[in-house]
Amino acid sequence: MSFPKDVLQVLSDNQGRWITETELCESLKASAETVRDLVQVLQESGYQVESCPERGYRLVYQDLLTPEAVTPGLTTRVFGRRDYFYYREIDSTNNRALELAAEGYPEGTVVVAETQTAGRGRRGRSWYSPPRHGIYVSVIFRPQLPMREVPRLSLVIGVAVAETLETSFHLPARIKWPNDILINNRKVAGVLSEVVTGTQGIDYIVTGIGLNINNPLQDFPDDLRTAPTSIMAEMEITVSRVRVLQQLLMHLENRYYQLLEGDFNGILNKGKILSTVLGKEVEYDTRDGLAVGQAVDIDDNGFLLVKDKSGKIHTVTSGEVYLTSPTTGGEAD
Repeated sequence: MSFPKDVLQVLSDNQGRWITETELCESLKASAETVRDLVQVLQESGYQVESCPERGYRLVYQDLLTPEAVTPGLTTRVFGRRDYFYYREIDSTNNRALELAAEGYPEGTVVVAETQTAGRGRRGRSWYSPPRHGIYVSVIFRPQLPMREVPRLSLVIGVAVAETLETSFHLPARIKWPNDILINNRKVAGVLSEVVTGTQGIDYIVTGIGLNINNPLQDFPDDLRTAPTSIMAEMEITVSRVRVLQQLLMHLENRYYQLLEGDFNGILNKGKILSTVLGKEVEYDTRDGLAVGQAVDIDDNGFLLVKDKSGKIHTVTSGEVYLTSPTTGGEAD
């Protein structure tokens, strides 16, 4: 039996070219009635498939992040392979992933949306999520790690996102601790991880990633805390969101399993190389308010080490870190 993804594959392989109904029937070994029904399913799912009685069918490129478009090209072993939830619109991919995790869905479950009506960033901030411009994805993790090693996952995510931009597009992506991703000091991606614990420790972690792909700079809101950018703005071309998501899930899975296999040093070293704050003067959150010091290292848990003016080393486990201006002491990024 043929499925919508089979029709999509044939149309994608011949994108922009008309394929007669007879050709589709022969390729799929399906009846004309079945082909028409499957094309209708694709059209109802948001794919722009043109039809003409004399010429057949033609796919107009749309770059939707549907499972039919994304999963055939995945090179992952687990992530997105079995459970891939796709939404045209949703309040928040993290909200949905948390629901699925509570229902028992396994590690590697992926939730993707074309747009979010209430996308969330860190500290309750909203994440700008215009339709079909970015990637808004959440992944369920169930790490079998000692509690003391769980914070390492934050650096794993940051490294994976930065590597996706480095290797796929040769962009100079950097990590602003803990896991904002910058290109030329402009924010291209943000990460929000939410941890749910039980009596035995960590039950699951849901990590949401917002990545600006084909966003024109003039479309971003004026009130964003850090100047934004997108892959399109940096490269001056439109890129395939499908390809970016496939690469992102691959890098994410590879680095995650590297963590589980006990090789955090490789991730840590990469994170240090990619850091925008090491060696710089920073402001950081404490219980008593903002403090200032020099970011000197990232420790074996992925925490930031900051040296104050007296030479004392402070471990920053969470919160915001800001680069300071050498002249005013104010926020520079």
